[in-house]
Amino acid sequence: MKIKLNMTSNFKLVPEGERELKITKAECKPSGSPKRIDMTFQDSEGGFINSRYAFDNDKAMFAFAKMLEVLGYKDGDDFETKDAASLVGKTLLCEVVHSQGTQPNENGELPTFANIKKTLGVVDKDKSPRNAIAEDEEDDL
Repeated sequence: MKIKLNMTSNFKLVPEGERELKITKAECKPSGSPKRIDMTFQDSEGGFINSRYAFDNDKAMFAFAKMLEVLGYKDGDDFETKDAASLVGKTLLCEVVHSQGTQPNENGELPTFANIKKTLGVVDKDKSPRNAIAEDEEDDL
């Protein structure tokens, strides 16, 4: 079997601010007895954010629960780890912040990482702006 090598970096840092991020991967690991969920989010401009939520870490579980809350889960609901793949394809509006790494890279520079600070809502790609206005209960006139 031959493997094609790619020596050029295609890395693209997700910009800071409010960003639309699509969940492209959601896997609970290890599969037999999950201890975390690993998720990949793709920015509308092509960059990626990888996030890991450990089930035994209160801060991580709070952040994960807040993300699920905007997807319709309520306080006290159960999330079935075998259903993690059902999150793939959802697009969320998130606040992205940058943080500086502590270990210099091969160029001697400290790397910059994009992180999700807050999940603000769900982006409904199926709803056109015209339909959103038509469904608006309040009349501005």
